[in-house]
Amino acid sequence: MSYTRFCLIGFSFQTLYVNRQMSPILKFGRFHLDRQNFELRRDGQPVKLDRTPLELLLFLAEHSGKLVTRDEAVEHVWGKGVFIEAESSLYTAIRKIRQALGDDTAESQFIQTVSRKGYRFIATVEEVRSASPGPTVARKRRLQWIAAGAGGAIAILIALFLWQSRHPAVSRVDSTRAKAIAVLPFQNAGSDKDTDFLRLALPDEIATTLSYVPSFSIRPFATTSKYNVPNLDLQQAGREMGVTSIVTGHYLTEGNQLEVTLEAVDVANNRSVWRDTVSVAASDKIAMREQITSRVRQRLVPVLGGLSAGQEGTRPKSEEAYDLYLRSVGVPHDVSPNKAAIAMLERAVGIDSSYAPAWEALGIRYYYEADYGEGGPTMLKRSDSALERALALDPNLIVASVQLIGNRTERGELRDAYAEASALLKRRPESAEAHFAQAYVLRYAGLLDESAHECDTALALDRSDYRFRSCSLPFMQLGRPQRAMEFVRLDAGSEFAARQTALILLGQGKVDEARQTIQRASDIPQMGRDLLQVCLDPKQASQLAGAAQQTEAASVAEGDVEGWYIAGTMLSYCGQKDGALRLLRRAVGQNYCAYDALHTDPLLVKLRRSPEFSGLLLAAKECQNTFLAQRDSH
Repeated sequence: MSYTRFCLIGFSFQTLYVNRQMSPILKFGRFHLDRQNFELRRDGQPVKLDRTPLELLLFLAEHSGKLVTRDEAVEHVWGKGVFIEAESSLYTAIRKIRQALGDDTAESQFIQTVSRKGYRFIATVEEVRSASPGPTVARKRRLQWIAAGAGGAIAILIALFLWQSRHPAVSRVDSTRAKAIAVLPFQNAGSDKDTDFLRLALPDEIATTLSYVPSFSIRPFATTSKYNVPNLDLQQAGREMGVTSIVTGHYLTEGNQLEVTLEAVDVANNRSVWRDTVSVAASDKIAMREQITSRVRQRLVPVLGGLSAGQEGTRPKSEEAYDLYLRSVGVPHDVSPNKAAIAMLERAVGIDSSYAPAWEALGIRYYYEADYGEGGPTMLKRSDSALERALALDPNLIVASVQLIGNRTERGELRDAYAEASALLKRRPESAEAHFAQAYVLRYAGLLDESAHECDTALALDRSDYRFRSCSLPFMQLGRPQRAMEFVRLDAGSEFAARQTALILLGQGKVDEARQTIQRASDIPQMGRDLLQVCLDPKQASQLAGAAQQTEAASVAEGDVEGWYIAGTMLSYCGQKDGALRLLRRAVGQNYCAYDALHTDPLLVKLRRSPEFSGLLLAAKECQNTFLAQRDSH
């Protein structure tokens, strides 16, 4: 980065600060949206809302009464050309805003959904100068000092930057505990949009390199990819993700050269501990990778307190294949783009079959096609084959290991899944993903206490991974609703969270709250929204049998064994005994043992009174005993 460009960045930051000081507060209803402090308040009290939905709310409120298209919203909040799962990310942000505002989609007071187009903020918005008393004299003096020192501070930052560019920082992160690290999306500092795919591809390479260090716990892509805005508050992001260090950076293409700058930040002390820059020919991505991974292994790992750089893994051999792999990294997992990513990765492994990460990525993409697309069992077998190929080339790929364990578990191959999960956990005891994989197998085996213990350990190691949300199931089934909700909140605003929260509330006897919560779920039959709405409204009793049949048929067609169990518990709660028994028997027959859950799940109270329940319980016990015998024999 040139001296001139760095000065412009400093000027932009100062201008942004001054503008925010002068910007008015937006008032609508009982809410104040404070741009200066970037805070939403209701009746003067702060309302918790994550940064991304808060950015979106501000954008919508500033365009009150006007239609904001989906593309406009995504471009404003996430950036133009950024690879994100736009539909799910935008939908989740809107959900969180509505939840914070207490906005009912049926009778919205604030945000109107315009079908297939976007959103409109419909509340009256006023601009006010302040929502609280003015600054004290002391605060005014502090602001004067800040203003007077801004130029000096920028000059110091420039001097530090120029010194660090010649002398990369080597301060060591002072911690003897397991190191939790997040690698955030990079910023494209140039105008070449064709290289936008590197925003996620570069962090992915760095995260993979760091994952080989046994003492490191690396936050997954699903957690870090949302932190993709410029001028991010790294300390706040670090606290949200529960990490000790953040690695970030930017890159610039000028002429035929690609320059990549890397930086590591100690979250606790909010200080940069390492900075380095690599420069390669823009067309030589393999050389870029070699330089970056070498700097990370030799320089960054020691700075972050790594005990060992670990093994290196495989290296790409073909420039074309590696470019296809890098471009696939940021492609969304929604059904249509996922197919495109599969085609890219199939070409990549066809050209270079020796690069393990490409096989790993292909295996995960196949799984998404099997689970959410039209691939079914055939695509799930391809997922297995690709993941097994990846692990044969590089046994240390933890994501491939966890995914393969999940595949085997969902097919009822509990013995092999448990053996692989135990081996992974032995190799990587500090990995939250390894503990979650073990919890997943144990849940299917019906061992709720053991599963809950592994879930607790996973959450202690990583309190931000939304995939741990399914750990809410064993706690709910054990009658521990508060703990279950801690895991649900990892994915607040999602369809899963709406349904799971409603089921937890029903288990507590909070029918009115459950009725309101389930309305936030979609009308997909297997989600159970329509079933529970009819079930919880005596006036709609005549429609209950039809809703139950629809839920059962949709669940069976989906093929998710655990989904059969969940749908069965909903039917049981609603008094649909026959349908509930059919689904639960089907689940147990496919090695979803559920023996403990059948005893304790609060939604099965009615079914336990039926004479057929003892047979179901016996089958679940046999399923669990078979697993325990296999486990004990190893």
